Amino acid sequence: MLVLISCGMIFYSILEYRKSNELYEETAQEYVTIQEDRSAEESEQNWWELAEVDLAGLSAGYPDVVGWIFFENEDISYPILYSGDNDKYLRRTYTGEAASAGSIFLDGESTPDFSDPHTLIYGHNMRNLSMFGKLKYYRTRDGYYENHQYFQIFTGNRVYRYRIFAYEEVPVYHEIYDVYGAQPQGFPELIESLKQNSYGQTEVAVDASDHVITLSTCSGGNTRMVVSGVRVDAFNELLYGGDEVIEATGHRKVDRSTAVYLSDRPPYRYAQKEGT
Repeated sequence: MLVLISCGMIFYSILEYRKSNELYEETAQEYVTIQEDRSAEESEQNWWELAEVDLAGLSAGYPDVVGWIFFENEDISYPILYSGDNDKYLRRTYTGEAASAGSIFLDGESTPDFSDPHTLIYGHNMRNLSMFGKLKYYRTRDGYYENHQYFQIFTGNRVYRYRIFAYEEVPVYHEIYDVYGAQPQGFPELIESLKQNSYGQTEVAVDASDHVITLSTCSGGNTRMVVSGVRVDAFNELLYGGDEVIEATGHRKVDRSTAVYLSDRPPYRYAQKEGT
């Protein structure tokens, strides 16, 4: 009898994994376009062209979708949910269906436009390596960090690029989970702690004036694997049509009919449509 129950639970788990995988794969196929076969130089110079996400289309049907996370050089690509708590999407997909894989979601105390100095994002460490299951590779695989330093966050009209500067296992009640909000207490001290205790010394520049995102996932027992990245670039997608406008972030005139992206941190760069 126990054997039958055990087999039934395993079969149910397999079906759950498959169901979640299919949902997120179908979602990515519908709302995300990946640019393939780009050289390393092209990917670095025009990093914002690596992927396009129709976030408006997805969030129109599911308002709790506030962003999309996309790892460069890794198949971590999921919608980001926000409900104001840390329970709703722990075991639910963005469609509201019950699922052990749950969703990738923002901490309930974080601001959903990613404007906080420190933002927390959670995801399960799935056995099939979906969701945040591959974050463990920063700890277990030699050389993994060198080829997986960047991830992007899509939200609204903006695309933010982050460079990972620290990764380690921490206790469940680590200080990292207490530093949040528009004016987080202890943020400078947290940055120094993360840099000092990281399993790899990355030498990525980061200080209290920066925006940091920490990705957190279960690591077994009472520990969590955390991977922290600092915002290193940001682009704003402009709507086409209309006369010259002044973007407050760049303080330069941009012709909407030809401009595509405008950076919101120095140097204030923008790209032109082909042929203009």
